[in-house]
Amino acid sequence: MQYLGVVSQQRRKDRRGSNFRAPNFPAFLVTGGLVGLLVGLFFGVFGPNDARYDASAAIGFLGLLCAALGVLAAGIVAVLLDRRS
Repeated sequence: MQYLGVVSQQRRKDRRGSNFRAPNFPAFLVTGGLVGLLVGLFFGVFGPNDARYDASAAIGFLGLLCAALGVLAAGIVAVLLDRRS
């Protein structure tokens, strides 16, 4: 039997050959959220006082805002590391 054509398949990109491992996205996001939350709580406790807002409201708002920003920043870092690997 004679084959007339050549079938070629492209190899899938395999991470095992590289020195970098894929980042664990949930771990990055949770860590970024916790770090952001701690930064927000720090700013809420030690930041300037405002008579318009209760201290607990300011702490909660800054903690939530900084946690969201921390998750966003950690997600961007994880995606960039994933593209590098």
